[in-house]
Amino acid sequence: MSPIRAAGSVLGLVAGISGALVELYERLPVPLCLSNLCYGHVQPPDLHGALLVVGALLAVVSVVSFIGSRIVFVFGAILAAAVLAVVALTWGDYVTNDALFVAVFSIVTLVVDLIGSTSSRELAEKDSPLNLPVFG
Repeated sequence: MSPIRAAGSVLGLVAGISGALVELYERLPVPLCLSNLCYGHVQPPDLHGALLVVGALLAVVSVVSFIGSRIVFVFGAILAAAVLAVVALTWGDYVTNDALFVAVFSIVTLVVDLIGSTSSRELAEKDSPLNLPVFG
């Protein structure tokens, strides 16, 4: 496995687990409203639990990506983008700024998984310039 793919696997695992933990332990309670209007403001759609599900899926995909299949890194990039989207949509719903940590790791995971999903264009051994015929 190439170093960029190993980094993508580890980063995805950290982003997924941290996202799930932020959802479990640091989410503010949802205010109770009898209608769609709360204190004169329209409530955004409730995404309670979405970060837990997407974060857990990203962690599972990252564990599977240690095998090194290229398509798994595509799924990891998609899930990292989904984690980032959920964090952006629910930004003020968390007690601490750990959502920023999850967002940063999701961005880095997205970039590294996109790079890891590209096919490696290594030279075949017979085409390597180091395998020139030796005369003498």
